[in-house]
Amino acid sequence: MSQKKILLTEWAARRYSPPPPLFTLRRWARDGEIQPAPEKAGKFYYVLENAERVGVPRPDYQPMASQL
Repeated sequence: MSQKKILLTEWAARRYSPPPPLFTLRRWARDGEIQPAPEKAGKFYYVLENAERVGVPRPDYQPMASQL
């Protein structure tokens, strides 16, 4: 049996206190930073309960110390 999918906001509330803003969660979903990837249905994202944020290094990111 496959695992249950929950709303992205519910997933975030279980993992973070306080949870990140919805804008951030949607960006993570779009950019592939959550694995397994969330599924979009209408304006909502659904994600497996055991999904994890893996993060993806941004190619344009430079730490402030390297800019000095």
